[in-house]
Amino acid sequence: MGKEQDMEEQGSSVDAPRIVDARSAARLNERPGERLQRSTVLWRYLNAAKLFDFFENATLFFCRADHFSDKFEGAFTPTLRDQISASYARGEIDYNYEQFKRRMRQSVYINCWHRNQDDSAAMWALYGKSDCAVALTTTVGQLSDTLREADTEHEAWIARVEYVKHWSDPKLDISPDYARIFAYKAKAYEYEKEVRVIIDHTAGPHAATCGEPDAGLLVRVDAMRLLRSIVIAPDAPPWFEKLVRQSALRYGIRTPVRRSKLAADPI
Repeated sequence: MGKEQDMEEQGSSVDAPRIVDARSAARLNERPGERLQRSTVLWRYLNAAKLFDFFENATLFFCRADHFSDKFEGAFTPTLRDQISASYARGEIDYNYEQFKRRMRQSVYINCWHRNQDDSAAMWALYGKSDCAVALTTTVGQLSDTLREADTEHEAWIARVEYVKHWSDPKLDISPDYARIFAYKAKAYEYEKEVRVIIDHTAGPHAATCGEPDAGLLVRVDAMRLLRSIVIAPDAPPWFEKLVRQSALRYGIRTPVRRSKLAADPI
């Protein structure tokens, strides 16, 4: 997650993905008992500025992968690196390993969510960044259905991130395409419990735009269809809660608005 949310305001173009059905897309890197279900609850933590931008524009930001701060983002393992280098040496592909890795990072766009039934104090601190913050909640099913309404030639899929130690050469399942490498992150980020929507531009009409400075894509969504609830930060002042409720109604968003359960007084 991280820098993806910091870059959100800089997204300059609007696109819309063709979403793969969540029940099939969620097959990525999952062990029995850990599969994404349509009922799986997802959270996206926003500061006040990003919330009101969402109210005004109803867009989700997809960060271009090379703008993430994590240096292991999209990293391959030694075995995969050797396979790519061998394919280049045999003339099966037109780019060496470093060119291939750079092309992937410049052509894949990612929207990040936190997977949890309840809100997280750590996520409030990291991504809310102030008392005047909220979290948008949805479910895998709602997210999938919302994005499926958009029509585009670019496929998108929902993936539960698996956390690995790249340096130990783990076996990564990236078939049938290499963009699935972005469903893996370094073990140090395991606390994020991340679920991603991934859009792959490595093939098709946008492939030639690799290297352009765009920070990402903005995808228009139906906010009412997407949202399960709006949760207000536990330490938010009363005036901010009132403002959020009034603003949601003003923009025709009638999804439930509530304060974080972390704000409740203990018994």
